[in-house]
Amino acid sequence: MTAFTRQQVEQLLRPVNKNRVLRDGKGHSHVSQQDVTAHLIRMFGFGSFNTDVVSVECVYEHERVDNKGVATGRWDCCYRALLRLTIKDQAGKEICHYEDGSTATAQNQTRGDAHDLAYKSALSLAKKRAAINLGDQFGLSLYNKGQLAALVRGTLILPEGEPSEGDVQDGVPQQVSLGNDEVDRDLNGDAPTASAETDPGWLAAIESRITRATDLGDLETLANEVENKRAAGQCDQAQYDRLYAIGNRRHAELAGAAA
Repeated sequence: MTAFTRQQVEQLLRPVNKNRVLRDGKGHSHVSQQDVTAHLIRMFGFGSFNTDVVSVECVYEHERVDNKGVATGRWDCCYRALLRLTIKDQAGKEICHYEDGSTATAQNQTRGDAHDLAYKSALSLAKKRAAINLGDQFGLSLYNKGQLAALVRGTLILPEGEPSEGDVQDGVPQQVSLGNDEVDRDLNGDAPTASAETDPGWLAAIESRITRATDLGDLETLANEVENKRAAGQCDQAQYDRLYAIGNRRHAELAGAAA
């Protein structure tokens, strides 16, 4: 007999609340790592689930160079992680566990930030994928082109007990960002994308500031700002690529003037 309560099973069979769903610049839907953690707490309680890192490793790191072959001090880094999610009952006895993994890449960062972002992102994505085995409440239906209606809908194993009287998702505020522990990736392709609209005023201003940067230190500060916006889902891939190209040109101009 399942160790889940009837209320837990009935909740797991409900569709995901639309306020918990983020949409990226390409229209793909997903849930954030902080939302998954919050919902694990809602569903199973504090201390009734574990996330254990089975393995994690750096796949590669390499430093970027400019068009003259000079190291820029900016790094790309990739991590691979395998994580186990364990769900327990109210007595602390294991009900089930799931393992899943992910890779994540951080691009054009300082060396430390590249490792930090790629490492945290790989773990966050692995946790989200492991939680998918718990069904629609953890984003399973979203794999079907962003479907919000429940995909599972029912199960032949339904424990006895008092039925659920409400939805623990009620009142959950609209999610607006992935937070700082994962890069933005779409469920259907794993390509970094944006999850929130870019402020056009910021975009115009940052492009102008990059073009008018007077030294390489200014450029590095601006590059960090762009990376932070991208990590927060406020700069999509096309915008990022354009700003990166402008930054590269300005870097080459400043480096040439200093030579």
